[in-house]
Amino acid sequence: MAWRHDAMRAGRDLSRCLELDGVHRDLSFDERHGLRVSLATAKGPTCQHGDISEDSGNTIPVLELDKFPEDILHHILSLVPLRDAARAACVSRRFLRSWRRFPNLTFNWETVGLNFDKGPLYERAKKLANRIHHILENHSGIEVKTLKLQVRTCGDVIIANHLDIWLRAAVKSGIVELALDLPRIHNLRFNLSCSLISSVASSLQSFSLSYCAFHPTLTIGLLRNVKNVCLTLVHITEEELGCFLSCTTSLEKLEVSQCDDITCLKIPSHLQQLSILRVFLCRRLHMIEINALSINNSSQLRRMTMNGQCFSGMFQYALTKLQSIASNLQSLTLLSSRECFNMPSLPDKFLHLRNLKIHCFVMENFDFFPLVSFLKACPALESFFLLAGRHLDVRRDSIMHQYSDSSHTRRVAEVHQDNLKKVTITGFCSAKSLIELTWQILESSSSLQCLVLDTTSGYDNTGICNNMERKAVMEALRGVEAIKKYIKGKVPSRVNLEVLEPCGRCHIPNLHKPGR
Repeated sequence: MAWRHDAMRAGRDLSRCLELDGVHRDLSFDERHGLRVSLATAKGPTCQHGDISEDSGNTIPVLELDKFPEDILHHILSLVPLRDAARAACVSRRFLRSWRRFPNLTFNWETVGLNFDKGPLYERAKKLANRIHHILENHSGIEVKTLKLQVRTCGDVIIANHLDIWLRAAVKSGIVELALDLPRIHNLRFNLSCSLISSVASSLQSFSLSYCAFHPTLTIGLLRNVKNVCLTLVHITEEELGCFLSCTTSLEKLEVSQCDDITCLKIPSHLQQLSILRVFLCRRLHMIEINALSINNSSQLRRMTMNGQCFSGMFQYALTKLQSIASNLQSLTLLSSRECFNMPSLPDKFLHLRNLKIHCFVMENFDFFPLVSFLKACPALESFFLLAGRHLDVRRDSIMHQYSDSSHTRRVAEVHQDNLKKVTITGFCSAKSLIELTWQILESSSSLQCLVLDTTSGYDNTGICNNMERKAVMEALRGVEAIKKYIKGKVPSRVNLEVLEPCGRCHIPNLHKPGR
């Protein structure tokens, strides 16, 4: 294994040289020395081809890459992005040989050098397909470690025959990661071959499928090294998924999203290393059965996301039944859009839960106060995030109404939070029940350090305000008024209160638009 250490050291040295500040990089090829990297000082003149020599005053010693052993060159090339590796293959025959064994193949608009927004979609998709085909046609298929095929938008161009050819060219024994985001082909989904997966069963570690059909049987082989599995919009039945899971022994993370053929998700008992389970929008799913966990197993499920937007009763289920199958959860995210919620007198205890996120979607006039049951059920809780939903109209239970009696409020005396440090409520409004929940948090949380009350609908990944309609902005302003009148004076001095108001540039102008 000495060559591997030499390769890694050479790769680090080369990377360090190319990242030096104040140097000029010059990659050239000449007959006498072959492929070389020249590093000239920024103040000196640029070296010309043929001028590179050991005596040149404008250069420091060069790296003569063609003198490196083949394995080291191949390792160096494997560390650069796909496009850069392809460019290097044009410079040297030795790099060309390494390019034909390039291990990390990620195909999408960006990696093959196409502008997603330029030109008709059909023409762009055709160029993408042609470049993928050309690369794989010239690839030996040897030593591929990663294949990511992100071509969902190319449904009118890429046909099943293309996908068959590409997958059989690149998916060979030794592959570690396979991620396929495939197009719909003539209103059908590509049927991934089980024999193809069986051929790489011994080496595969990460497996991600999106927008295809997959029908595994017990003959798929033992997937002893697979740790991560993600299935999104995949046609697979619960029996077929059961066959697949029965072939895995080291699974740590499972994500199942929008797989509508599954009615019951069963986690077999041998998956003792499973620590992350995420289930999203499987519309026909009515039961999750987990047999892999035991109370004394320290590696059991620690993080879970449960999306109940298509169902009702997700919060009630979490407080009364979830603990029996996931007692050692440390992080829990719950999403619900339809909830008739009753506060259990004795909710199940999540003794290890530290992070809790609750998303309420489009639940007008939802009673927020019973959510205090989660504070009662989670004595080790350190952070709590609540998305209070979109407010499309004036809250009928607004504390700002003249007939609202703020003197009669609900409390739960048994709630004591000694570890809760940060609470964030996004979509904060003037609902009396939300004010009551906030009071309960302030009174029962002796360690609280930060309280964020965001009356807007939050921000996107770029920091731009999410859109709010006129009625939502009006309700947000009532929320700000309610905070000033009913909450601000109750915040202890040790707690940092942060109130986020509607944006004067993005939201306030909506007040001048006619309501719907």
